[in-house]
Amino acid sequence: MKMKKLASSLLAVLALAGTVTLSQSAVAEDNVVQVKQVPKRKTQALSESAGRSVSKAYDLFSKEDYAGALKIMLDMSPRDGYDKAYVDRFIGTIYYYQEKYDQSLQYLKRAADSSQLNQVEQEGVLRQVGQMLQQQEKWKESLTYLDKWMDYSGKESADVYTMMAQAYYQLKQLDKVVPLADKAIKLYKKPNKNPYVLKLAAYFDRKMYKPMIPVLEELVKLEPKEKQWWMQLGQAYMLVNNTDKALATYALAYKQGFLTKENEGKVLAQLYANQDIPYKSAVIQEKFMKAGLIPQDESSLSTLANTWHNAKELDKAIDYYGKAGEAGDNGKDFLKQGNLLLEQEKYKAAIVALNKAVNAKTGLSHSEPGRAHLALAQAYFFQKSYLEALQQIKLAKNYDDTKKTATSWEGYVRDEAARKNVKL
Repeated sequence: MKMKKLASSLLAVLALAGTVTLSQSAVAEDNVVQVKQVPKRKTQALSESAGRSVSKAYDLFSKEDYAGALKIMLDMSPRDGYDKAYVDRFIGTIYYYQEKYDQSLQYLKRAADSSQLNQVEQEGVLRQVGQMLQQQEKWKESLTYLDKWMDYSGKESADVYTMMAQAYYQLKQLDKVVPLADKAIKLYKKPNKNPYVLKLAAYFDRKMYKPMIPVLEELVKLEPKEKQWWMQLGQAYMLVNNTDKALATYALAYKQGFLTKENEGKVLAQLYANQDIPYKSAVIQEKFMKAGLIPQDESSLSTLANTWHNAKELDKAIDYYGKAGEAGDNGKDFLKQGNLLLEQEKYKAAIVALNKAVNAKTGLSHSEPGRAHLALAQAYFFQKSYLEALQQIKLAKNYDDTKKTATSWEGYVRDEAARKNVKL
């Protein structure tokens, strides 16, 4: 399996990672900094009549009687100014607790747009509207209110920068995502994965694989027990052809028990093979196969046999070539098994394997049948079965690639048979 195909299949997960979820609470003060002084508003209070109604409504609200509180507030008819803005904000809050978000947003926006609330109230409602618009995927409008919050408050917030980065990501303005995510990362007192994920998605969507690597390295440090970051880091290294670090990453992931799927085991095995470490590659394949994570089909068994062969573990290679051949009635696997048995002078077993090769339904092509017959001739010869050897030589002479060698062997077999007084 090609490395880049594997890398693309796993890294495609990043395309979905751009949507992050932030809490609905107010911005944590630890992640907010005051960057400029803003004019202080004169503190306002509710009129006496409005105050009485709001007090009754708040008493019901605190007891979670949202319907009762809402009735009082909707019956009020403040004309304008602070009373109206305050009532709109309170009604919006009640609807929010009732999970009636469209109605909530309608009133909260009206309160925010009036710009009549006190300093802290105005800050809070601007940010809340911006966040609720994000929850409704109204990304462009959300940015407007988040910008207003920063301008009005003179503050910068890690959470707000993260929300803005998310909005630009959804709007496909990817060049604006990373700078905002970086600002969020700088402001978070306790590391938060959300801006890192947004950076990752913005780079991935633009096929900027190299800068993804330090982001993934940070995510691995931030969440070392999170499997997906290890997998994606390894894949990112492969995308930039850094197979040494890809192997190191996958090997560490394997030691931590993160490799639990067929393709993951195959990737690690392939990385070892590509680095000319066939023994470890074969060990991984065999372990995953015995655990049932890699199927014992012809393709997987043949790959494992080849890997053991490359590792010079010939007994294991012989065993798995045979299993591969049986799994797919595949002549190529039996031929390789037979040739190895012939090299080890296990002629009787070689004859069995090579006969399976020439009689298999699939696998042998072009000159391979000729090579199988020639190998059979050699095995029969060393078993002193000269007549059978000549029969195989005759078949091998039908193929251009083995005709010359088979002709040479024919003379040798006849001479040896004559010397042994064997009639042919």
